[in-house]
Amino acid sequence: MRNKVLNLLVLLPLLIGVTLFTHASELKVAIARDAPPYVDDNAKSGFEVELIQQALPNYSIKFVQMGWGEIQDAIKNGVAGAEANVCEHEEKGSHYYSKDYVGFVNYAISRKSEEIKITNVNDLVGHHVIAWEGAHQDLGPEFERLFSPGGVGSKNYVEKQSSRDQVLDFWKNADSIAIIDKSIFAHFSLLQGHSLDDVDTHKVFLPVSKFKMAFKDEKTRDEFNKGLSRLCSTGEYAKLLRKYDISEKTNICE
Repeated sequence: MRNKVLNLLVLLPLLIGVTLFTHASELKVAIARDAPPYVDDNAKSGFEVELIQQALPNYSIKFVQMGWGEIQDAIKNGVAGAEANVCEHEEKGSHYYSKDYVGFVNYAISRKSEEIKITNVNDLVGHHVIAWEGAHQDLGPEFERLFSPGGVGSKNYVEKQSSRDQVLDFWKNADSIAIIDKSIFAHFSLLQGHSLDDVDTHKVFLPVSKFKMAFKDEKTRDEFNKGLSRLCSTGEYAKLLRKYDISEKTNICE
């Protein structure tokens, strides 16, 4: 009898801990559709997936994938408790924003056969320019001036809901320029059977695009920021960049 009581005393805290973890830890995170090496395999792997999981180790993260333009409404629509890849919304106070957690080095990519010369943002005007949803606000003041609705470059400018759609559009239409991360472009181009030998990559001095997380509640945001700081200070953030072969220029810790 005494042994049974002792066994129960040992097991009780474990059972309580498991119960609390099960009921208190799930967090739904709205994230972009697959765009390796950042998000891959239906959000089961990738740099961002692993980063968010490591920054919030006490949560069971469930990723909900959607288009770029849909993510910023996920909390408002009750789809998720957190949003990845966001800039601060106009409605101040309706979300709790993290520090910058991820960056992208974007290039202008064109067909080599078309011999398009691009040395600055102005050279993009007049071509079929393909970017992601909201990119006209993410790529610096000059890009925003030229490609916002009504801008001189807006007539031939399109924004897509996914990186896959960007690359599909690029290869489908002549005189196209994709504004995109090189690794993402390479992944989807090769999947579609295209050769990277057929493209030119132009450095047009676009700024590194940095994004935050948005959270429904302040407590989770604070925990994420704390976890992100830990990953920076321990060198784990830089290690993740190397694991996924992502440019050190995107290291938000520096």
